[in-house]
Amino acid sequence: MYHIDKLQKQFIPILLTLEASGFRISDVLSLKVDCVVQNEHGWWLVGDQRKVRYKEHKVPITEEIAKIVLSQQALTREISTKQTNPNDFLFPMLSGKRKGMPITSSMFISNLNKFAYRCNILDTNGEIYWFRNHAFRHRYGVNLINNGMNILHVQKLLAHASPEMTLVYARIFDNTLRTEWEKARENGALRFSKSGNLVGADLNQQAEENGLELEWIRHNLDSIRLDHGFCVKSPKLQCDFLDQTLEPPCIKNNCRSFHVDQSFLSYYEEQIKNMESDIEIYKKTGRTRSVEIIQPKLTKYKEIANDLSMDQGMYGLPKEKREYVGNQQKEMK
Repeated sequence: MYHIDKLQKQFIPILLTLEASGFRISDVLSLKVDCVVQNEHGWWLVGDQRKVRYKEHKVPITEEIAKIVLSQQALTREISTKQTNPNDFLFPMLSGKRKGMPITSSMFISNLNKFAYRCNILDTNGEIYWFRNHAFRHRYGVNLINNGMNILHVQKLLAHASPEMTLVYARIFDNTLRTEWEKARENGALRFSKSGNLVGADLNQQAEENGLELEWIRHNLDSIRLDHGFCVKSPKLQCDFLDQTLEPPCIKNNCRSFHVDQSFLSYYEEQIKNMESDIEIYKKTGRTRSVEIIQPKLTKYKEIANDLSMDQGMYGLPKEKREYVGNQQKEMK
């Protein structure tokens, strides 16, 4: 996020948590110190959704966001006491009339709008952007749907009482899709073969071989752009890995609908740098199991980054490796 370093430090972790979780602002500000958990699938943020009276709602977050929340957790424990923060809020006020209560949403939004003014952040009309309480939650929902997530899964993540509430977020902007589609065409692309190896992938050629994919790509003007690559699986077909939302499932499971091109190289370079740093820490602290868990991911990411930088790969796939086979052909009709 541009200029985020110019926002008051106490509000930065709030902003990042809002962006990453889809929680309402009041629910983020009411998070308890012990609000992150980790299991075999990765990191999760846990908090009450007061509007719908949903206790301990859980959403997946990335390791990077988990580290930010854990840092805030450590800071809060360091600077607060049972007297100043009796309810263990993650973002408490430690003095004044509201001592022991969370930071207010009006205080947060007010500081965001001052930040927008200082940094000359403009809206589409060229006016100073005016932050609103629901903006981050709205963008979270729109991004999930624009990236192809099933609306019932989005409903669950947003803790909506009905699918109709979630439909508000179901907007796809054709100009954005067109831009990304053009970008994908210009860059050499990679995908996983049936055996799990990285091979080259010309999206146009592959689409021609998989007539139904071509129909879908032409209709939508784009494949689905994720943080780590493109998904070209038709929305008519169920993703076998959809529920595995933390570790990128398309990489972990060698999904043949996953593509990546050179526009993602900086993402993989940054991830590799972070993982190598983590491994050094794990080695120094004797956390051998953590090294064993992260090493396969590091190896795969290095392979992807190397092939992207070398622009290697063969183009097109043989008939037996096409995306739609067997019953999937019938499902597409």
